Amino acid sequence: MGQKAAGSGGDGVMWTPRLGGHLEAARRRAGFRRIDLAARLGVSEETIRLWERGAVQPSPDRLARLISILSIEESLWQVDVSSPSDPADELPELARRLRAERAALGLTQAAVAERLGIAQATYAGWETGRTTPGAQHAARIAELLGVTEEAVVELLGTSLRVDTTGWPELGQLMGRRREVLQLSRAALAHELGTTSRTIMAWELGYRRPPTHQLPALARALAVSVDDLVRALPRRSAPSRLGELILARQRALGLQSTDVARLVGTTEPTVSRWINGHCRPTRENLRKLAAVLQMPLSELGGVA
Repeated sequence: MGQKAAGSGGDGVMWTPRLGGHLEAARRRAGFRRIDLAARLGVSEETIRLWERGAVQPSPDRLARLISILSIEESLWQVDVSSPSDPADELPELARRLRAERAALGLTQAAVAERLGIAQATYAGWETGRTTPGAQHAARIAELLGVTEEAVVELLGTSLRVDTTGWPELGQLMGRRREVLQLSRAALAHELGTTSRTIMAWELGYRRPPTHQLPALARALAVSVDDLVRALPRRSAPSRLGELILARQRALGLQSTDVARLVGTTEPTVSRWINGHCRPTRENLRKLAAVLQMPLSELGGVA
């Protein structure tokens, strides 16, 4: 349950058998069996098979994790890394320079990695800010960027700065701790087994970290769980529409993530519907009624 039929995902991605074939090839190159990859993502082996056939589409969060786990080119799925809301806006300066230079040259991550004499997965870590190159790579990076080796060494020594201005209390706590620990969003996401977008959503107050992840988050940030709990945003009371959605979710055994995938939207959007922060469009209301197995007129009466 929770899978979306092949087609437009609302994120600039049109899932097709061709993309499924790319996914299967990337899985094989990375040495994963379907059952291994399924375990990493928390889905069934059959779900992986359906993705690879192009029959159903991964959710945006799982697609982001696939890109990270398998070191797949983001551009293959038309992921917009320049979006203002993208976690790339916090990349370390060297990662920004590497990403911009690769885009200017029109090269894949694999091609740049070959130029630098490293594995593609290693280069992907540098470009996402998850890891930092060692000084022994400075000369080749300098040649790639067209700068001096000293300039690259200086970039390697640049500290991560996190501007938490305007962030909610939890975001300010997380941002300050990441700056102290020199921990990028990508690195923190990797440690928690989630995505940079999820970390960004927690920091900006779009979503709350689930209770089961608070101990791991506290360890990663070197704070107490109590510190995190005190900083958590207060839950909004559900709207009338939200109460109805939650009641039907419970009756059908669905999570908000399942509803989001089946409607063809994102979990934060469903959360905003539940909390009354925005209203579904007519088309989304129709899809929501179908997913919740209830008359459109009943749902429309409270929206």
